[in-house]
Amino acid sequence: MRAHVDPYGAAQAAETLFPSLAERDDLAPWLAFTIAVTGRIHTLSRFDTLDPLIDFFETERPHLVAPPDVALELDACFFGALVFRRPDHPELEEWAGRCEDAFECDGPVFARLSAANYLLLHRIWCGHLMAADALCSRMMALRDRTDDVRSRLLCHSASAMIRRLFLDYDACHREIERGMRLADETGVHSWDSHLAMQAAFLGLSRGRVEEGRYWLEAMGPAAPPEYLLDRSGYHYTLAWLHSLEQRLPRAQEHAAESVRLARQSGAIFPQAVTHMGLGQVYLDRGRVASGLYHIAQARRVGRRMRSAKPVQFMRGLLQAQVAFKLGMQRRGVKALRHALRVGSTEHYVNYPWWRRDIMAELCSEALKSGIETEYVQQLIRLRRLRPPGDTVVAADWYWPLEIDVLGSPQVKLDGEPISLGPRMQALLVALACLGDRRAWVSRDALADHLWPDSEGDRAQQTLDTALHRLRRQLGSDEALVIARPGALALDSGLCRVDYWDLLGYVEANRLDQSDVREMLYLGARLCAGADENHRLLLPVNSLRRRLVARVLDAAVDDTVPVGTVQYWLESLVAMVPDDESAWRGLIRHYRHHGMEAAADDAECRCRKALADGLGVA
Repeated sequence: MRAHVDPYGAAQAAETLFPSLAERDDLAPWLAFTIAVTGRIHTLSRFDTLDPLIDFFETERPHLVAPPDVALELDACFFGALVFRRPDHPELEEWAGRCEDAFECDGPVFARLSAANYLLLHRIWCGHLMAADALCSRMMALRDRTDDVRSRLLCHSASAMIRRLFLDYDACHREIERGMRLADETGVHSWDSHLAMQAAFLGLSRGRVEEGRYWLEAMGPAAPPEYLLDRSGYHYTLAWLHSLEQRLPRAQEHAAESVRLARQSGAIFPQAVTHMGLGQVYLDRGRVASGLYHIAQARRVGRRMRSAKPVQFMRGLLQAQVAFKLGMQRRGVKALRHALRVGSTEHYVNYPWWRRDIMAELCSEALKSGIETEYVQQLIRLRRLRPPGDTVVAADWYWPLEIDVLGSPQVKLDGEPISLGPRMQALLVALACLGDRRAWVSRDALADHLWPDSEGDRAQQTLDTALHRLRRQLGSDEALVIARPGALALDSGLCRVDYWDLLGYVEANRLDQSDVREMLYLGARLCAGADENHRLLLPVNSLRRRLVARVLDAAVDDTVPVGTVQYWLESLVAMVPDDESAWRGLIRHYRHHGMEAAADDAECRCRKALADGLGVA
């Protein structure tokens, strides 16, 4: 009974009695073994105390005579002890199979769900998330058939963890709320710190610092000092919070404490994870040598796990981050390729210490190098990553909202065309055209443009209605249309507008050949679709002049092949046949390269095009 009410105290008592029970040939030492292992795992306390019990089990298990259900429960406990303390055991997977048998048997519900919990942690720590998700579903079916409070609380915590890893935010919150409500109703609070940590992780992985802080304040008092991994998780999460706030000295203090407590617990996998957290803080502080040391420590500890793919994934991302920061491009690409191959195979979309800014930079590098493109685009889409602000955006970057306004207006949401009502479409197009990547659009300007015949208040009410409907139809966890007093804008980190792309090219300091091709493509759409509506919204004439000047500037680069420059200039004069400077650039190009016949032909075409533009017969 005490093992159920006070698992930590029961584990201590069982470990104290075990030496005197070990010589008995009945079930007494095995009962002490079960109580000690179950108590340590359910309280996440000291696991080095299990070493003599593990040794006893390996020596005496072949001689055990016990009912089948008792033997299965013992085997499951042994597997649980190995997961935390000896994940490099050569027969770990064999014992995992016996643990699954214990879950499938008709024994006590608490013992069966404890076995499932050991398996779940093993699969998560090894990185087999799909298998963990399938196991969790089977646990939930058993949870619904029991009234045992601790069994149900265990399941709520486990399900919340899985739902967080798969970014099922609403389901994760539901599990946390149900678990907390059940704890309050029954007075059983042994899983409160676990549930609060899942909620804090969820908030911080979404960049919601205040939400993470709220749950950390709940977690702190709920994790007793002797629950070492809970305390380690508390400091680890606090370090993550302070890192997001750029309070790096505080982050370092808590990350170091999380490492100390994880090591004191004796559990293997948490040591690797906490070392990587501390390594990340050192990197953020510019202390590269210390950061690399802790990354190496994570690797050393992780080697004790036969399949620690989450460790490989996170370590690879950190190594890539360091390499890129030091200008070691090839090494960074190699580390990134390895990490993302693991992530793609195992469907990783969330992990501890998720940092949007860092992942955006790494995803951008991956797209430029053609690494796991489909998986990287999925990460960008699911996590709503914004492109790094100080680099050229990769051509394959995934945009939740795409708006084309240079030709016939078209809107895509998550890659699929979306049909909007006339007012919503007009509002979205106006926001795209009147506000470039850096500008807000005043509400008055929008109302005047969209509803010029309406009185001021009525136009503003119509704007509010259209905005509300537009936001509802666009959905998204984050607003794609943002507001401040008196003005609206599209979120440039989540929206791609072809007009903005064209602006980016004509304003860029330097263009490579692919940039010029894309600029010409966008310019052709602008010129072909420059009807009266476009002229009201877009600075068409100004854009055309800047486009011509930019292409002519790129055409004088001697490193570009002659044929490529010829293609650019011919495309330009076809696009703007009434621009004499474009023709002069083409003619100069032909004469410079000794192509006199082509230059003479261009002269003739120029005179005809300019005459047609002036209406000369």
